[in-house]
Amino acid sequence: MKRAAALWLALLLPAAGVADPPVKTTARDAALADKLAAGQAAAAAAIRGLEEQTAQYGSQLADLQAAQAQSSQRLVAAEADLAKLLPVMQRLSTAPASTLLAAPLPPGDAVRGLALLRGVAQTIAAQAHMVQIENAQLTALITAGQESQKRLVLAAAAQAQAEAAVARQIAAARAAEMAAADTQAAAITARLQAANRLDTINDAVKNLVPRAASPARITAGAGGAPVAGSIVQRFGAETLAGPATGISYAAAPGALVTAPCAGTVMFAAPFPSYGLMVIADCGHGDSVVLAGMQQLDVAQGQHLVHGQPLGTMLRFNPAKPAYQPRLYVELRQNGRPVDPTPWLIGGHSG
Repeated sequence: MKRAAALWLALLLPAAGVADPPVKTTARDAALADKLAAGQAAAAAAIRGLEEQTAQYGSQLADLQAAQAQSSQRLVAAEADLAKLLPVMQRLSTAPASTLLAAPLPPGDAVRGLALLRGVAQTIAAQAHMVQIENAQLTALITAGQESQKRLVLAAAAQAQAEAAVARQIAAARAAEMAAADTQAAAITARLQAANRLDTINDAVKNLVPRAASPARITAGAGGAPVAGSIVQRFGAETLAGPATGISYAAAPGALVTAPCAGTVMFAAPFPSYGLMVIADCGHGDSVVLAGMQQLDVAQGQHLVHGQPLGTMLRFNPAKPAYQPRLYVELRQNGRPVDPTPWLIGGHSG
């Protein structure tokens, strides 16, 4: 949806000659919003351990499934090699004399023939042993996979139960602090849709996030991981579109995505090719982009505390228990993409 992003410029890019009424907030409203946001951040941090466990079990199950596939392929190959030799041994076992006498040989050749047959027999025995080993390994992997899947299902259920309580908390907080901003944004949607268009992340960051007068200072480890899971694509990795300008996490299904900084939501909506995306201004010229969520729990203009939930990843699917959704993360310094890994690694957000 090429123009869906235009709505979220409501508080930032008023049209010339048209003044939009400011959102009226009081010190009491701001204090309540901060308190609600801090509560969300604390709740998200409390269940991060459950999400990490789900991610770990999902990764283990994926590894076991890959090992099962490889073992199954080796077993098929070993059985095929054994099948080629079995007819020879079957004939020797049922009619050894006729087999040896079918083509009369000089004594020396006969001795060499017997030695060759003995070698064939040893090869067959070794191949049969290999089939037994591969079959045993595959059976063990299947059993381990079944147990891992059981642990994953239980972990996902515990995680979902904990996240349901956080979701109710988020819904109540959002209704309390965003009603005025949502009303104002809705009133000027048509004008903004006609005046603005965002097609790329570069456009969004350039138009949405204010530039700092001096370079940002990014403290290593200050952000914390925005989601439970592991990094599967590094900054600068080769992609079809060129070197990656961000990193990607294999996340726990249904995991909460949390803010790696305090700041302001500059964009929260679907974005072409990226799905649901949030851009947050972290201050001092730093901005962070997070994309790939199934649900958003924040809106444009909303103030954020560090560790506050921004949205959730795709939910756990029992039909695909090993699937881990991907979260894309960019860190921008005065609009320029930089490697977010040192900033994010070193602790969990919240």
